[in-house]
Amino acid sequence: MKNKIIIIIASVLFSISIWISITLSEQFFSSIDMNIKVVNQPNGYACGYVNPETVSLKIKAKGWQLLSLNLSRENYFLISADNDSGLRKKDPFSQINENSWVSSGINIIEISPRNITYDVEKIKVKKVKIRPNVNIDFSEGYGLATPIKVSPDSVFVAGPGSIVDTLSAIETDLVELTSLDNPAKVIADIKEIRGFQFERKNVELNLDVQRIVEKVFSDIKVIINDIPKDRQILLIPNTIECSLRGGISILGKINSDQIIASVFYSQIVYDTTGTIQPRIIIPDNTQLVFTKPARLNYIIKKFE
Repeated sequence: MKNKIIIIIASVLFSISIWISITLSEQFFSSIDMNIKVVNQPNGYACGYVNPETVSLKIKAKGWQLLSLNLSRENYFLISADNDSGLRKKDPFSQINENSWVSSGINIIEISPRNITYDVEKIKVKKVKIRPNVNIDFSEGYGLATPIKVSPDSVFVAGPGSIVDTLSAIETDLVELTSLDNPAKVIADIKEIRGFQFERKNVELNLDVQRIVEKVFSDIKVIINDIPKDRQILLIPNTIECSLRGGISILGKINSDQIIASVFYSQIVYDTTGTIQPRIIIPDNTQLVFTKPARLNYIIKKFE
């Protein structure tokens, strides 16, 4: 009985393989979208502008050829710059011979659009900042205590001059992290840009993940700036308390002296409400939650 089942399964698999083989050897029509890649550029030149960036092709070929095209990871329609520079236009039909994937038996029936515009420019080199592109999900009560540190924080890039001049930063590929509750280091690839070469392909992201807490700081004296010599200002009260939010190890090293609360005499002169709101300067990598009181009363005394 067991041998009979094996024979049946083998027969079914053999029949399926024969059917697939026959089917894939037949001719089919298919539509494929391909990204455009400009090749054969002069030394020291690169192409950054291509419009449009993709072409749609209607192809007639055998099933196995179409399957191979669809499974290919690098599906490019190549356009030759013919070792020339500047803004150019070409009909993609004239570039079929540049594409080695158009082998015997593959017939391109239609290409849309029929005009491709591209610009081959002199290469320029510039050092630009790397900006992390991250999507982070933290465990409850945790978060970034300090901004993400990128190492190295900038790289040299080489590309078409007109585009390089506009670059102030380049992003990494999206990095997604979940349930973080500890510091982490991640290698992130630099996002590719058409016509560009990078000094390196990736950077290291350092994430300072800590438990996020709040802490109240009391007896913070409010400073009054720019008081005229013939004036005296009394603030009521003259001290406040602040609540800060931040990483637990960061807040643990902060004291009240590192929080600056101040008002300017000009604020008092132009005030029409009878109270003023102090300006608060807090340590880096912390957030102000509240001040108490939020506004202060004042008395102005003038010396004779």
